[in-house]
Parts: sequence; C-alpha cells; structure tokens
Amino acid sequence: MRPDTTGHRSLNPVTNTAAEIAARCHTTTRQAENQVGHALQLIDDFPHTHAALSTGLIDHRRARVITDELGGQHPEVRTRVETAALPDAPGLDAVALRKRVKRLLHELTPAETAERHRRARDTRYVAVTPASDGMTHLEALLPAEDATALTTALNAAAADAKRTDTSTDAPARTTDQRRADALAELGWAALEACARTTNVGDAEAGAARARPVAVHVTVPFTALAGLDDQPGHLDGYGPIPAHVARELATDGVWTWLRTHPATGHLLTMGHTRYRPSPRLAEFIRTRDTTCRAPGCHQPARHADLDHAIRYATGGATSPANLHALCRTHHLLKHHGHWTVTRHPDGTTRWRSPTGHQYRKPPEELGPATARHPEADRTGGEAKFS
Repeated sequence: MRPDTTGHRSLNPVTNTAAEIAARCHTTTRQAENQVGHALQLIDDFPHTHAALSTGLIDHRRARVITDELGGQHPEVRTRVETAALPDAPGLDAVALRKRVKRLLHELTPAETAERHRRARDTRYVAVTPASDGMTHLEALLPAEDATALTTALNAAAADAKRTDTSTDAPARTTDQRRADALAELGWAALEACARTTNVGDAEAGAARARPVAVHVTVPFTALAGLDDQPGHLDGYGPIPAHVARELATDGVWTWLRTHPATGHLLTMGHTRYRPSPRLAEFIRTRDTTCRAPGCHQPARHADLDHAIRYATGGATSPANLHALCRTHHLLKHHGHWTVTRHPDGTTRWRSPTGHQYRKPPEELGPATARHPEADRTGGEAKFS
C-alpha cells in the first residue's frame, strides 16, 4: 500500500491504506484515516497504552483520551505523563481520565504551557456536519479568548432580541434559539457584504475580479411552481424541504439546469481543450456534488477536475470524461496504484492496489422517476445562489 514517492505529504501509506479500508468497510475516508492513524500511533508512540488496551485494562475510549491529549507532546513529556496516568486509568471513566492527564501535563511541564497553547492554536477550525430534518451541526475549535468574544456577542444579541420580541409581541423564542438566530444573521450579513464588495470590484476591475461568494440551492421546477413538494438540494448539505427551497429562491439569482427525469442526473455538454471552461467546471462540480472516491464526502466545489482517461492519451475534456476528485484522492489515483474508470451512467469504478473493486454511483440532483425511461427525455430544475 505504499504509493509512489512524489513529495506530497498527503500521499502516504496511511491515506492509501485508508482509501482501501473506506471502500471495503463502507466508512468515510476520514473515519478510515483516523482508524489507521490511531493504530500506528498506539504502536509507535504509546506502547504502554497499547499494552493496557490489548490486555483489557482500559477500553478504546480511554486509550483515545491518552493519545488525543498527549499525541502532540514532546516524546519525553509524552512518556512521563503516560507513565504517571496509566496506573489510575483502569479506575477512571473517560472524562475523569482526561482531567487527570490535563492536570499532569500542567504539573509536570509548567514551562511548556505557552508553547503548547501556540501549537494548539494552529489546529483551530470550523466544521459543518449535516443533521436530520434540514438542520446542520456547526462546530468550531477556537482560542478561548476568541470563543469568549463570540459567546459574549451572541449573548448580547440574544438579550436585544428578547427585548425586541417582547415589545413587538413576536413569537416567544428560547435563549438557545435567539443565540442561534444571531449567529445565522452574522453569516447572512457577511454574505451580503461580500456580494456588495464583489459587485463594486466587477465595475472597477472588469474581467480581473474575484470569484463571488454564493450559496447554491437546486430545486425542481414543479416544486418551485407549487405543483408538488419535491425536496430542494442545498450545496454542501443535501436535501432540504420544498418550502425552505422556495423561501430561499425568493431573492435568488437564477440559472437553469437540465436534469434527466428518469435518473435525476445532470445532463452533459462537450468541450475539447485540456482546461475546462469556467462554465464546464461549474457544471462538473454541480453534477458531482462531492469527490468521486468511495467514502469521500469532500465538496466538489473545492476539488480538482480530473480526466478519467488521461488527456495525453486521448481523453476528452468533457462531462463524460471529467469528474471531481479531492486533492488527496486525485494524487492517489495517479500515484497510489489505483485504476479509476468512469462509466456512461456516471458511476465511478475504483480498482485498488490489492485488486479489489469498488463503485460510487452518481449523485441525483433532480427527482428520479420510473415514468420517464427514455434516455433522450430531459427535465428541468432551477438553480439559484
């Protein structure tokens, strides 16, 4: 499972092995990478924790606590704290063990606290995870001072909203609801500010302008017209109720997309040069939705556009031969000894270095029905942003 040496950090035995596990076990590539990485971490960096796990003294969750808290520490610090924490670990639950490890870190390495904070600050992130019923989890890891500032601002906005609701006899909202609404308003206000800035830049700079910021929603025309309640599709999330899509469409800028009524797949268009035009690139990313590797859910809007059949060997720059691959799976395809084939129906077939084959079906952006079997029949949807 060792890929070719290319100098890319993301191209390594862990990612290549994880790609196989994700496809074989039907997990996401991120879950598989965590499994492989944690296994190697236990064996290479935490032999005593691995031994305690293997003999049943601690469970996998407590082993995770130790590796999560100590994984980024200097080897000498890691060993000292691991040795001090393990004797108590069998009698502690995961929460208590985490507190114990954190306290030991401060007690045994007080001079390194500032450096640990600096390194931890570099791991800050914001993640969006789809939830049920048209909702989404928003998670962020921030420096304590930034998180406190954001929380203070949300609390102040929630208090102002409570006074406004009371004075206007608006429907009652809980504190959590007002805080969530305040955070959402910050996002929409930022998008509107970006749109205004982009419009000014277009007028001043002509063709040399930045890519506009947009929220993409696709909705069947029949649902838009109120004829049925087919769900819309929110880019980066998935299906949303028809009434939500109609509300978002009210102020949207429209682009017409044609989809096949029997399959729901976005229809094709041709192109002959190597680099796809902006319009073709947008088409591919809209059609594919996510990276076309099994188990990978990285958004296509951030992915590379790969020729399934190499352009140098006659592969066309066309929807039939182009698909979206995240940078890691793009590199694995070319240097990780995988073979990738794209079928006419949009299914992508991957053959791993071990010889196993895996398939990823195309995304359905429009409603698929059995009433329109003809291959040349087309439907329509409206996309707006």
